[in-house]
Parts: sequence; C-alpha cells; structure tokens
Amino acid sequence: MQEPKKFGFSVSFSIVVANIIGVGVFTSLGYQLFGVSDYRSILLLWIIGGIIALIGSFAYGELSAANPKSGGEYHFLNLAYGKLTGFLAGWLSITLGFAAPIAAAAYAFGDYFKDIFPGIQNPTLVSVVLIWIITLIHCLKQQIGGSFQKWITLAKILLLILFIIAAFIKRYGSTGFDTQFLFTGSISNDMLQPTFWTSLIFVSYAYSGWNASTYMIDDIENPKKNVPRSLLAGTGLVLILYTLINLAFLLSGPAEKMQGQSDVAFVSAKFLFGEKGATLIAGLITFFLISTISSMILVAPRVMQRISIDYPSLSFFSKNSQNGVPIRAILFQSTLATIILLTNRFDYIIKSLGFYLTLSSTLAVFAVIILRQKYPEMERPLKTPFYPVLNIVFCVFNLWVLYYVFMDSYVQVFAGGILVASGLVVYYFFNKKTLNKLSKVTGIVIPIILALCCTSIPI
Repeated sequence: MQEPKKFGFSVSFSIVVANIIGVGVFTSLGYQLFGVSDYRSILLLWIIGGIIALIGSFAYGELSAANPKSGGEYHFLNLAYGKLTGFLAGWLSITLGFAAPIAAAAYAFGDYFKDIFPGIQNPTLVSVVLIWIITLIHCLKQQIGGSFQKWITLAKILLLILFIIAAFIKRYGSTGFDTQFLFTGSISNDMLQPTFWTSLIFVSYAYSGWNASTYMIDDIENPKKNVPRSLLAGTGLVLILYTLINLAFLLSGPAEKMQGQSDVAFVSAKFLFGEKGATLIAGLITFFLISTISSMILVAPRVMQRISIDYPSLSFFSKNSQNGVPIRAILFQSTLATIILLTNRFDYIIKSLGFYLTLSSTLAVFAVIILRQKYPEMERPLKTPFYPVLNIVFCVFNLWVLYYVFMDSYVQVFAGGILVASGLVVYYFFNKKTLNKLSKVTGIVIPIILALCCTSIPI
C-alpha cells in the first residue's frame, strides 16, 4: 500500500485556526460587559487571553518538536508523568473530549441555519446531516480532507477580516472613527476587580483549540518544523482577529444593549447594517461552524488511533484504509457526536469535562519543566522563551481559571470525575498482559458504553 501524502504547513495552520475560531468569540462579549467599565479593559482581556494561548503554543511547540508523535496531551503526559496519567488524558479525548464540541458546534449550525431559512422544521436533522457529510469527505482520501479544511478555513479568515473592515468603515467619519458608543471608565480600577479576572474564563474558552495540530503530528510532514510554526502562527493570527472584531462590536452600539446577550454578533450587525445585516451574520457564523466541525472531525480520530497503537485491546481503531485514512476512528467519533447531539447533552458534557481538559493542557505545559530535568540531553529544535517563567505564568493562570470554574460548577466537575474514574478501570483492563478475543471486543464497546453513560448522569 502506498504511503499516504502527509499534510503540509498550510493544512496544519488551518487546523489550528479553525479549532480556535468557533462560537466563543461571538458570545463572550455580552457577559464581559457586566464586569468592566472601560472598552480598553475588554480589549486587554482578549490580548491577555491570546498571550496566554501563545505561551501555551511555545510550550507545545517545544514538546512536539522534541517528541514528534501524535496524541497531544496523551503523548506528552505519558512521557512526563507516566502511562496512567497519559492514558487518562487520552481517555477523556477519545470518549467525549472531541465528540461533545462537535455536537455543540453542529447544534449551533442548525440553530443559525434555521434563522436563515425559517421554514426549516427540524434543525437537528440539518445538524446530523452536516456531521455526516463532513465525515464522508474526510473518509474519502487524506488529501481531499486536508484540501477541504485548508480552503474552508481560508474563507473563514477572509470573511472575518471583511466583517471587521466593514464595521470600521461604517463607523468612520470625516474626522475619524465614530467613538460615541465606546464607554470610558478606569482600566486600572477594572483590573483590581475580581469580575475582570473571572471574565478571562470566557476568553480562555474562546481561545481553546490552539494546540490542535499536536494531536495529529504523525500526519504532518516535517513535524519538528511545521507543528510549532502552525501553533504560533495560528494562535498569533487569531489573537489579532479576536482583538479587532471585539473592537468592531464595541464600536457598533451602546454597551448596555449588548450586556448579557449571547448573540452579540447579531446585536452588533443590527446596529451597523440593520436587520439584513443580522441575517448576513447568521450566514457567516453558520459558514464558520462548518470549518470548526471539519477540523475536529479531522483531528479527533488521530488521538484514538495513536492510543490504539499503544494498547492492543483498542487495535480495531488503529487500522487505516487503503487511502491512509483512519476510517474506523473517524466513524466512531462521528457516531458518538451524533448520539450526544440527539440526546442534547453536549452543554453539560463540555462543562463537566472542560475542567479536566484544561487541567490536561496545564500539566502538558508544566511537562516542559519536568522533561528538561528528566531528559536534559534530549534534542530540542524549539525551546520555550524565557523558560521557565512563561511556563509557570501559564500554569498559574489556568489554575486561577480552574478555581473559578470549580466554584461556579462544582457539580459538573464531580460528574466529569466519574468518567475520569472509569478511565482508571479501563486502563488496568487494557494493560492485561493476556489479551483474548473477548477483551478486543470490549475494547470497542467499553468506550462507547461509558461515554453514553456519562451523557445520562443527572445534574
């Protein structure tokens, strides 16, 4: 069988950008406006969040360049903390870590699609169809899926830039920008308030996905160079876009009209372009979501495939098609995402597992320090600048966010812990030295059963 052609920088870059830019940036501002008194505080929040993501990108860049193997946190935590910690991180990813966000993005797509075409009676059906159309595209051939991801992400970036330009032009007068809607208070006082820092929780969520290309290092050509570049370039571009688009939102209308609104993009468009503009924004966000769903369907199966190579009980998912595509793993992820979508439990799952997924990335960034001590002779083509200061800053920031997530949603955190605990049982089962046909069958069934059980846990 011919070796499949690997993805280049442009595809790995598009995967990072598409994973980051989802619905978070279009919903966060409405909640942030409750906690600040100056528009510059809002922009500072997005800049701080972007810098934190960039710090994480530097750390993941060092890890991926020194250890070029797919799996993301599964691989990095395995090296730094041992097989059990690595497996638990991977267990979260292969069961619900990607499937729930795919379901949530698909649901949002159906919702926005209904706004554009009010005659749609069953938007959930539209969401399911979208998941499986994208799934089939990625099952055809690796390069077809990569090209689809690259071009749809490019369109996503261009449309965002066009919206920002249109908003600025709309507010531009003969003497400069129309700043009548910009609220001015005290940025220094804002930074002393707890609400300023808790607003970073929303920003952190909007930037999640900056580590996407590390999950599929095995499928990227020259990974020691292209993976770190994709992380840094993708995150840096999104930082600029996020800051500018939030400035555009703030310029569009009175802040009090956007407070508490989850559809800030709609409110902004109505002020800037009228009712038709809101419909246009719905169309744009719908288009953005196709790119986001596609990137996760492309990335997620590579984590399962990596784990299945290391654990024979999961070997069913390690096989590639003749075209070099991990079809079995792709179909598993899309099936699970569809079931979660139909049970309408994705919001709960994201809340309950988001805590642990953030903890995994924090451990991965701290793993840079551990691995430098553990393997000082290891070749490191890229090193984190200002080591270990930036690593510590990232970890402290994330622990701060995790504290507030726990205080706000401790029930969901404990519920997510049930899935983590189930991973302990599965880990010891998969580590049995004697494997028979029954254990290989259960290697397929157990992840599905436990993941579905998690969707039915009451809160």
